Amino acid sequence: MIMRRLAQSLKEQNWTAITIEFVLLVLGVFFGIQAANWNEARRDQDRERAYLVRISSELDESIASIEMSIELTQQRMAMNQLVIDAAVDPALVQADPGRFIQAIRQGNYTYQPNVHGYTFEEIKSNGELGIFSDAKLSLSLMAFYADTQSRTQWDELRALYQSEYQKRAAGILSPAQMAIEPDASGDIHSDDIDGVLAARSRMLARSEFLDWVPVSLQHRRTDLRYGMELLTAAQDLRDRVRAQLGEPQLTRPESPSTADQGDSQ
Repeated sequence: MIMRRLAQSLKEQNWTAITIEFVLLVLGVFFGIQAANWNEARRDQDRERAYLVRISSELDESIASIEMSIELTQQRMAMNQLVIDAAVDPALVQADPGRFIQAIRQGNYTYQPNVHGYTFEEIKSNGELGIFSDAKLSLSLMAFYADTQSRTQWDELRALYQSEYQKRAAGILSPAQMAIEPDASGDIHSDDIDGVLAARSRMLARSEFLDWVPVSLQHRRTDLRYGMELLTAAQDLRDRVRAQLGEPQLTRPESPSTADQGDSQ
């Protein structure tokens, strides 16, 4: 309609009307473009928020898995230390035979945390890294998931260490001791003190195993240090994501230092 009026004004050489119609035409185009930009920006904001909500949820799951990994690593460290101490003091074996059996059986176990980055991988695949309004947050997410991915290169070496422990421990426990089922809490119980003392004697005769237990303990300390670092990084990242969403930060329980953990086990 504006174009028809503008054409009519040009025929009539009505320059005032031409000017007004031209201004209205320019303003219409301008506001149309602005409205389209505003709508696109709003859609980007909604999509960014949806992504951040999913990332926050995945970080919550990852943090829970990391905390479980830390707890289990501390338990394995205590088992390794029990074996080392029991080689010197048989009273430790007599005090809790089931605990000694469990230490021999499970001292080599590890639990790698599951750090999920499905949403971030989806964002990368869609070429939408620029959707984050906080560019530093985007870089931090990229660095965090790249670091966790790079750590998987040690999984094969970790498996070899566990296999070596099992090979050196083979034969220390009797078939009956190996067959004891843990209770609901995962603990092993036994009243066979004589049988466990016999297992200790077999352990003392297995120098290759006794030499390996301190190595296993050192590996667990490394796992613990990495777990603590990963937990802090994941919590910091989650706090930043929640801040971006306008949500309050979650209260964190105090975590002992890796040095304190190593000394206490």
